[in-house]
Amino acid sequence: MHGAGAVGVLSPFVGGTYYGNLVRSVGAAAESYDRRMIAIQTLDAAADIVFNGGNPAFDAPVSWDHVGGFVVFADAASEDYLARLERAGKPVVLVGHTVAGFPRPTVLADNGAGVREAVTHLIRAHGCRRIAFSGYLPATDVQERYEAYREVLAAHGLEPGPFLPAANNIESGIDWTVDDLTRDGLPDALVTATDRNALGAQRMLAAAGLNCPDDYLLTGFDNLDLATFVRPELATVAQPLDAMSRFAVDLLVRQLNGEDVAPEVHRLPARFMARTSCGCTGYASALPDLELTDPLWRLEHRLAGVLPLGNGGAEIATTAAATTVRALTAAAGGDTSGLLPALTELNALLMVVPSQETLRVICRSVQEYANGLTHDDPEAPGRIGRAVQDMIMFLGRAHSRNYFGDQLHLRSLISVNYSLSMALLHRRDADPKDPAWLAMTPATAGSIALRGPRGDLTRTPGWRRFPGPPIPGGPTRVESFPPAEVLDAAGPGDTVFVVRAKVGDSDRGWLALVDRVEHLVDDGRELVNQCAALLTVALDLRDQEAQLLRAAHSDRLTGLPNRTSFTAALEAAIGRGRFTVLFLDLDGFKRINDTLGHHAGDQLLVRVADRIRDSLRAGDVAARFGGDEFLVLLDGVAPGPELNVLVERLETAVSAPYRLDDEFARVGVSIGWADGAAGSTVEQLLQEADRSMYRKKAASRNPRVHSV
Repeated sequence: MHGAGAVGVLSPFVGGTYYGNLVRSVGAAAESYDRRMIAIQTLDAAADIVFNGGNPAFDAPVSWDHVGGFVVFADAASEDYLARLERAGKPVVLVGHTVAGFPRPTVLADNGAGVREAVTHLIRAHGCRRIAFSGYLPATDVQERYEAYREVLAAHGLEPGPFLPAANNIESGIDWTVDDLTRDGLPDALVTATDRNALGAQRMLAAAGLNCPDDYLLTGFDNLDLATFVRPELATVAQPLDAMSRFAVDLLVRQLNGEDVAPEVHRLPARFMARTSCGCTGYASALPDLELTDPLWRLEHRLAGVLPLGNGGAEIATTAAATTVRALTAAAGGDTSGLLPALTELNALLMVVPSQETLRVICRSVQEYANGLTHDDPEAPGRIGRAVQDMIMFLGRAHSRNYFGDQLHLRSLISVNYSLSMALLHRRDADPKDPAWLAMTPATAGSIALRGPRGDLTRTPGWRRFPGPPIPGGPTRVESFPPAEVLDAAGPGDTVFVVRAKVGDSDRGWLALVDRVEHLVDDGRELVNQCAALLTVALDLRDQEAQLLRAAHSDRLTGLPNRTSFTAALEAAIGRGRFTVLFLDLDGFKRINDTLGHHAGDQLLVRVADRIRDSLRAGDVAARFGGDEFLVLLDGVAPGPELNVLVERLETAVSAPYRLDDEFARVGVSIGWADGAAGSTVEQLLQEADRSMYRKKAASRNPRVHSV
C-alpha cells in the first residue's frame, strides 16, 4: 500500500543505538497494522554527533503525499512545522517531548521515576549523603531528571551536591574539571543525565586519579548496550523505548482510523539497573532480593524484568517460566524431552534484548528456581544440575552466535563504507547521480532527487535490487518524494528512509532508500546517513573538478576558451574535414587602454568577446589568444563566399561603437585566415593565420581608432 496512509517518522537521526531502536519499534508496530513506515531524518546528512537540539530550519513537507500522520521524536521539528502538519490534516503523536502551546497525544518515559529510583538506591543501599549531578539542562528530559534528583534529596533531608552543567548529551559535554567536582570535598556519588555523559565523566576523573566505584559512585541514564561492557559496568536507567514507540503508533493509527484521541500525556515507567558503578559490585553473581515467595511467580517476575515494558512482555515471560518449570520437573525424573521447548522459549526471550545482562539474569533465574526444588529421589539434584548446565551452555552459545553476528555485521558496514568512498570519491567509477551505486550497500531500492539552481527537484532514474517496476526519473515535488515505486519495493521488516543530501552549505536534494534500521552504531553514523553525505560530497567534488577544468581551459577575463583549449580543438579538427582558422587583432586597443585606463580596456575586451561569440554559428569555436588577439575555428568552411560573409560579419560587429561606463569608444579589427585543408600542423596554421592578419593590417588604410 502506498497511499496517504503510511506512518511517518520525524527524527533527528533515523538510526543508531537510541533513535534506531525507536524507529525500529515504530516500524514493527506500523507493520502490525499493515501500514508502511517512512522514516525522515530532519538533521542534514553527516550532522555533527554533538547533539544539543534538533534542526529548527527543517521545513520541508517530505512525503506528505504518502504519509497519513506522523510520530515525532524529541528535537525533530519546530512548533511551526508541527502546526503546518495540523493545518494539512496530518495527525501527530509526540514521543519523548512535549511542545508548549501544541497539545497532542504524547508518550514519554517517566524520567523522574527512573532517577528517583536511582538516587533512592544510592542513599538507602549505599549510604550516600552528598550526591552531585551533571547534565545538559536545556534539554527538557534532562530538566525532568534534575528535578527528580532534587526531589529525592529533599525528601531525605539532604542538600543537593555540586551541579556540573554539561555542554551536550555525549562524552564531549563533560567540560568541567575534577576541581569543579571536589571544590567542597569529593561527593559520595555522581548522577549524570545520560550514559554518555557518565562515560565522559568517568574517563576524565580516571585521568585525574579518581576511580569508580572505589572513590565515588556513578549512575547514568538510557541503558545503552555499551553500559554493560565498560568497566566498571555502568548503573543506569532503562527507558521503555520499544513500548513508547508501539504505544505512539497505536495512538496514531486510532486517529488515522477516524477516532478522536485525547491530547493526553502518557508516561511509561523507566527502570533503574543497578550495576558495579553504583557500588553493587556483586550484581553479576547475585540477583536482587524479591519479596515473592512462590518459586514460579519469582521466576516469572525475574524473566519479565529483562524485557522492555509493554508489547506483551508479561505473557512472554509467563510462557517461558511455565515451560522451564515443566522441563526441570521432568528432568528431575530423568525425562529431558522438555528441555528443547524450554530452551526455545528462553532463547526467544534472550533475542528480544540480546545483551550480556539478559543472559546473566535468565541463567541466574533458572539456577535460583532449580536450587529451590526439593526431591525425594537422591538422583534428582544431579539430573537437575546437569539439565541446568545444558540450558546455560545452550543459551551462552546462542548469545555468542548473536554477538559474533553483530560483529560481522559491523565489519561488513566498515567494508561497505570503504567501497562507497573508493567508488564515489577516489576511483570515481560510479556516477553519484545514478543510485545504482547503492548496490554496494545492503539496500534493496533507492531514488535520488537532485536540486536545480532554482530549487526545483528532478529525480534521476531509480535503482532496485530485485525485479519489479522501474523507478522512473523526472521532475518531482518534495511532497511526493520518494516515488511510489520505492515504497512498493519495501518488504516485511524494511524501512523507507529519506535523508536530505546536505553537508554544510551544499544542499543537493534528497536521498531515499529501502533498508533495515541500523541500530548497532552511534546515532548519526548509520549507513543511510553516510550514503547521503557521500552523495553530497561526491557531487561537490565533481562540480569543483569541472570548474577547475573550465578554469584551466578558459580565459579568466572573457570566459572564452584560452589558447590551450583552442589548440586542443584545432588538433582534433586536423584531418577531420574542411575548416578555417581566423586570427583577429584589435586596431586601436592600446590607445583606449592609455586614455581611458585598464579597467575600460578590460571592459572592452569582454564586450568584444561577447560580440565575437554572438556572431558565430553553433559549433564554431572562439578563443582569446592573448592581449587583444582572438582566434576562431570555423568548422566546415573553406575559402570562398561563405568565409567572406562570416569575416565581414565579425568586422562589422567588432567595429561598432562601445559604451564603457560614461565614455564611448570604437576599435577596428584586422582578421587573417588560414585554410585547414592543407593538412598543416597546429603551429603552421596559427603562423599562417597570423601572417595573413598582418598583411590585412598593413593593407588597411582606415583610421585605427575613432573617438565618438
